[in-house]
Amino acid sequence: MNIDVGDYPLFESPIVVAAPDLLHELADAYTSTLVGETPQMERFLFGYVPIEVFDRIFSGDIKETSGLMWLLHLSGYFGGRWLRGEIEIAQPTAPLTLVSIEPNIANFLVTTEKAERGINASCSDDETVLNYSKQSLYNTPAKSEGSQPIQGLADNFGYNKGYLLEILARPPEGCNSPEEYQINGEGLFHCVYASPKLKILPLLTEVQKAVGISDSKYVSLLKDLIPLQEIAEPRGRSVWSSGLSVQGFPQVAYDQLLDVSSSFLETVHATGLTMIESVIEENADQARRGSVADAAMTIWLSAYMEGLLNGKGDKVIPKFK
Repeated sequence: MNIDVGDYPLFESPIVVAAPDLLHELADAYTSTLVGETPQMERFLFGYVPIEVFDRIFSGDIKETSGLMWLLHLSGYFGGRWLRGEIEIAQPTAPLTLVSIEPNIANFLVTTEKAERGINASCSDDETVLNYSKQSLYNTPAKSEGSQPIQGLADNFGYNKGYLLEILARPPEGCNSPEEYQINGEGLFHCVYASPKLKILPLLTEVQKAVGISDSKYVSLLKDLIPLQEIAEPRGRSVWSSGLSVQGFPQVAYDQLLDVSSSFLETVHATGLTMIESVIEENADQARRGSVADAAMTIWLSAYMEGLLNGKGDKVIPKFK
């Protein structure tokens, strides 16, 4: 199955390199799962592709990462463009419609430099990658005036959990919140999904249980990270309660937003548990997989924001051909 990708921003970098053959390989795999159904680009590019990429990363398939990062760059950018278009249709006077920032090389380099730290750590000695693994869990203050702080995995998980919970709690009028996207759970990196997608999550069940025990060997990280996660969750909720809104979305667009939001939350969840276990067990190989996953989320989220904030032109996405 071939894909007409169309125009999108991509600047030269060894971290993100176009791999069209890989995209077409995944398209073939996706269409082979359909029985009498028409392929949907939104489901493929925003849901199937990122889950497949992270499944590969967590399985240890991390020797050639630049093509995987490109897939997430595509998924994120066009996911943001798609959401921007849906908001403009549903709420033409929304504050977001007054914002337009075109993708630029300066922002792209900031993103790839951050992702490169995770990629480099995955190729480093045990001590280096384990240090990266631990640092990734915490927030990192801005290093200089004008630079941005780096939100760690605990913050990222809390934010995206709050983000998804708010969308689920306030569906568009006349729409319903499908059961397959419901989540629940309290505690550090704890979330139960009605329909989980990532293959690694069931394998992290024992870590999830241990993290929730106050007298386990995880207690020091638990005390440090729970406050970061809990502070971030209301911030995630506020995105859809005081800024953006899904009101006016049709059911199909609402479902698509839930799909990509739950997929992203699963990746943060799995990466957080992977990093915690690697730190406590001093498992460098596990930390290497987590470091690549951390870099991948950086690429995916940054591209998503680039697409969402770019108001220029028609909000078109790739097409099957």
